[in-house]
Amino acid sequence: MSSRFVKRSIEAILPVLIVLLSAPGLATRAVAAAAPPTAPADTDWEAIAACESSGRWHINTGNGYHGGLQIAPTTWQAYGGKRYAPRADLASRWQQIAVGERIVEDRGLAPWPNCGHYGLSGSDESDNGATVTRRHSSTPRHSRPSYRRGHLAAGARTGRHYIVQQGDCLSAIAHHRRIRGGARALYEMNRRTLGANPDHIYPGQRLHLHG
Repeated sequence: MSSRFVKRSIEAILPVLIVLLSAPGLATRAVAAAAPPTAPADTDWEAIAACESSGRWHINTGNGYHGGLQIAPTTWQAYGGKRYAPRADLASRWQQIAVGERIVEDRGLAPWPNCGHYGLSGSDESDNGATVTRRHSSTPRHSRPSYRRGHLAAGARTGRHYIVQQGDCLSAIAHHRRIRGGARALYEMNRRTLGANPDHIYPGQRLHLHG
């Protein structure tokens, strides 16, 4: 290799090296952009489970999602759940939370598009949106809107009644309307309207908020 060729090669790459050395922030920003979502420091799993499954950690309704956090079998396997049990509903509460924490470390709370924001300490809202979990319902999970304080506060309601909106669940309504006794008490007040299954509520139903 001639010295002239080597000199030309160095001259060709020198401007690129100067740019990289003079702008170290470029590399930092590139690494930050590629980093996975950071997990909230204190995820409130009880709040997420209350919204997803009314806090029933061993529920299996046959809708394809299992346990308190309503984790799909493929997600359960992908994040190491099968070391505990074949499905989430067959694992203990703490084992489900352990898998949930691994999901959050990798993807944030996005896999819980409708209930994940309840897991944020001191916050009622989240901008996350994706697909993995949701409560059992006849409405397609990907089309259900996020629960937000504004949604429940501005929903069709009076002082003693609430008209169910699309995407509602008893736990969320009871939480935001401060029903003493929570979702169970709200269900008992409306057993005649809701029937035998408290997990199935539909838009347009009129719920009593006081006994």
